[in-house]
Amino acid sequence: MTTSRLALVAAILFPVTTQSTFAQHHHHRRNHYTPGYHIDHHDHVVRDSHGHVIGRYHHDVVHQNSTYIVPHTSHSAHHGTYHVHNNRYYYTPQTASTGTRHVVASPTVVEFGSFSHVDDLAARLESLSNEFLLDLHYNYSHNHGFRETYAEAYQLMEVARFIHAAEHQHDREAIQGRLNGMDSLFHHLQDDVRGWSRHHHVQIGQLGILSKMDMIESALHHLMNDVGVQQAPAPGANGQAPPPAGSAGSPLTTAPPPSTIP
Repeated sequence: MTTSRLALVAAILFPVTTQSTFAQHHHHRRNHYTPGYHIDHHDHVVRDSHGHVIGRYHHDVVHQNSTYIVPHTSHSAHHGTYHVHNNRYYYTPQTASTGTRHVVASPTVVEFGSFSHVDDLAARLESLSNEFLLDLHYNYSHNHGFRETYAEAYQLMEVARFIHAAEHQHDREAIQGRLNGMDSLFHHLQDDVRGWSRHHHVQIGQLGILSKMDMIESALHHLMNDVGVQQAPAPGANGQAPPPAGSAGSPLTTAPPPSTIP
């Protein structure tokens, strides 16, 4: 795909309503595209490959050449930062404040199959997938193939919910079985939405759809590493159920299931 074509697709996907919300560059992502990040250690800011700020830190907790960054959030249960550096997966607890000093814990290696952060990562993946689905539901439903793509994306959120519940039952085999192949499904979704246009109706979160997908991909990679599932291409699922039509009034906070449409 040429540079001019990339710029054209970006303009279609993200009409400029506000620069911080919609202006994004579209990257041609096939197989295992790695989201790029800019880490400013002077201002302690991490930006994704589309220029959006995804993390702010009191101290430098992420190495300059890190990938697959999952920053801590304001959610009371989602503290700490995940990143990959030199093909190793790391977790850093949230910076703690003690008076005027900030205490920064050192990153710890998350070993393959350690099952040490499953609950947190599954919850984050569910939340990120829900925002992505809501964005699709409100702003992309006019695109060709939307029904199938939405149903496949909804499957990813359902897997995150299943893993969250299965972790409480300590059913590791079930978790690995359900997560196997999700990486391939996600990259299939990336291909599906490439070239889609956006009709703005409701702003969902602070990031555009490409940034949302990068965040989902990062959380998914960390979750797969934690539960010991190889990130290899696998056949993706193909659902057919369409989403419900958008309704007037307050925006939804939970993505509607595909089966609710007649």
